[in-house]
Parts: sequence; structure tokens; C-alpha cells
Amino acid sequence: MKNDITISNIYPLLGLGFALHICSVTTGRSIELVATEERTNRSIDTFTNFSYVMKEFESLENWSRLCNISQTGHIDFDIVCIVEGNSSIKLSEFRNFTNHVSSHIRFDLSVICKDGIIHFPWPFRADKLHRIYIKDCRIKNYKTDFKNSLINSIPDTIKHLQMDNVTIILRIGELYDSLSKANSPITRAAECGPENAFSIILRGTTANIEDMQNYFMFDLETAIEQYNHYFNIQKRTCLYNNLEVYEISGMKDLEKNDVNKIVHTDVAENLRILNFSGNGMFDTIYKLQGWRLRFPVMEYIDFSNNNIKVIPMIRDYGMTVKKTKSVGLIAIRRNNITSLTKGMIDSFSTHEFVKVDISENPFLCDCGIIEVMEYLSTKTMPTAYDYLRTLKCENPSKVRGRQMITLSSTELNCNQKRSSIFQSSLWAS
Repeated sequence: MKNDITISNIYPLLGLGFALHICSVTTGRSIELVATEERTNRSIDTFTNFSYVMKEFESLENWSRLCNISQTGHIDFDIVCIVEGNSSIKLSEFRNFTNHVSSHIRFDLSVICKDGIIHFPWPFRADKLHRIYIKDCRIKNYKTDFKNSLINSIPDTIKHLQMDNVTIILRIGELYDSLSKANSPITRAAECGPENAFSIILRGTTANIEDMQNYFMFDLETAIEQYNHYFNIQKRTCLYNNLEVYEISGMKDLEKNDVNKIVHTDVAENLRILNFSGNGMFDTIYKLQGWRLRFPVMEYIDFSNNNIKVIPMIRDYGMTVKKTKSVGLIAIRRNNITSLTKGMIDSFSTHEFVKVDISENPFLCDCGIIEVMEYLSTKTMPTAYDYLRTLKCENPSKVRGRQMITLSSTELNCNQKRSSIFQSSLWAS
């Protein structure tokens, strides 16, 4: 009885404390058991995923022979293909493979060619394809899906796309059929590519037509005129909500539409890097009026290594755009800008939230450059534009490689009056 009374007296006093103590022990054991069970299940799932994916992959004769597959995470697989000589692989086979695996699997695909050919229609749609990298390949059937409406139904899962040194091999008929015509537009997938991507990088892409002897069979001139017309009136806007890096560089025949769409039409509010370098561009259709309003977080715009002859008007919108966090750099280096005036320098050298880089252009240093020399010698500019004082001459040959600011009017064969003015300004500085 004494024990019963003692226990009955103590139990109410312990109250929740005792209950919680019991629960905490039980919960700790439960958590440990659950964690162990989850690890076991995850191991089983991982093994099941790996075994199932491997089994399906081995059924692809060419792919399993030319590619290595490895599991890099619980749901992530990496496929690396080396395509040599007469070997080839088809994206259609890869699509069939991804359709048969679990819905939560993701694939990273790298295809490197050594004189090999791949049959990959743009925009490389394949369910569960997370990342695709293609290097040194010749691609056939590139435009065969341009008007295939079924492509729009394949999930757009690509987050990163990159092609390096790729040659697109076209047939005349394939090219003709892929062009937009009345009542026959190209698909959204073909026009926009991977709209959910974080990066789209196309470097050194060229195109060859393998059956030029059949050129006379198609009225390509009319078809291209129709293409430009119907492409423009479609007014389709691509929505790149994730896109941070967009690059088309090192192309000899970059179409204006490829530039105009992303600069003027498409929506990419998170774009940080825009690269159109090395494309041989001549004109300034790429004028960036309103660039900061369209690309509020832009950090770098690269138009270097082209044939641009005129410095476009570039505005500094300052901090009027709330997302602006840093100075944006616009590179127009290594183009064909030969003339430089005080007015040109004034048009951008006071900008605080954008830096325009015009260095390494083939500047002509003659008497017309005297005003610029004087200006650079005396003007106080933001630190970002100190590089202007180091600009070098390309022509004439006798002053090639010399910094503009170090020249004298005598070296440029200019009149004495101009020379004295220049010397006075130097002493005043």
C-alpha cells in the first residue's frame, strides 16, 4: 500500500515531464529507425534506378557501344559519348530510352566527336535531359523537327545547352522545308530552343549544304524572303525566365533574327551575360537603347571581334532600375572603329553604371585626332575609363602601337598653331 500511495502521489507531480521523457526516448529510437530505413530504401532505390537504367541503356546498340553511363547522384546520370570515324548516334533512340525510365531521373549528356556524325534535330528535345554538351561534331537532320508539332509536346527539361565547333550538315530540301511560309510556321520549340535553360551557348557553329547540285530544284531566294516575312509577323516572344547566359559566338553567318529577337523581343529578365563576339557583324542593328530596362541585372555584353565601325549610342540608366546592382560592361573591343572624336567619348565616358570598352580598335591617328589627344590629357573621368588614356594607334604605320596621348602634332604633320595649343594644354595639365 505504501508503495502504491507513493507511486500514485509521484505520478501526478511528474505529469507531462514523465510522459515527455518516455516520448523523447521512444522518438529518438523512432527517428533512428526511420533514418536507417530511409537509407536502406534509398540504397534500394538507387540500386533499382541504376540497374533499371543500365538495362534500358544496354538495349541501345550504338549508344551502349559508344557511350559510358554512370550514376552521379540519387537520380542523376551522366552519359559521355565518343563518336569516331563512321560511327553515329541518333537522338530519336535516346528519346525512346528516356521515355522508358522513371519520371524523376535526370540525364547529363556529353557528345564529343572525332570525325563522327550525330543525328540530332534541334532543339534536342528529350524528356529528362537536363544538360547537353556537343563538341567537334557534324550534325545531320538538324532542321527536320522545325515544323514537327509533336516536338512541342516533349517536356522542355534542358537547363544547360552548349555546342562547341559544330558543323551542321544540311540538305537543300531539308533547308527549304524548314523555312517559315504562309500557314506553315516553325514550331515554338524550334524558334526558342530550351526556354527553361539557365545557359545557352553556341560557339563556332557552321553550316554546310551537302547536295548543292540540287540547288536549282528549289526557289530558295523566294523561300528565304517568305521566311523573313512570316518570321517577323509571327511576333512570337520566347520567355527565358531562368536564362542567365546567352551566347552565339564565332559564327560566320549569324542571322539578324538571332540577334534581334533576344535583344528586342524575347523576355530574359535574369540575363547576366550576352555574348555575340566573333560573328563578323558589320552594322549596328544591335543598338542597345533601353538595354538596362530590358535586362535589369545585365553584367556583361560582348560584341568584341566583329566588324562594327560605329560606336552605338549607349545610355546609362543608373539606379533607376531597382535590380541594378553593379556596373555593366559593354565590350566593343577589336572591331573596325577607326575614327574617334571628343563627342564619341563624351557619349559614354561619364557613365557610372555601365562601362563601354572600345580598346584594341584600329584607330587612325591623323590631325583629326588632336582634339581627342587634348581632351584625354585634361579631362577628369571615372576610374573605369582610365583605359582611354592608353588607346593606341593602328594607322599610319609610323605611329602604329603608340599611345595617342604620347604623340605630338609634329609627328602627325599637323600645323604649328594646332601644335602650340596642344602643348599649352599639356603644360596646363
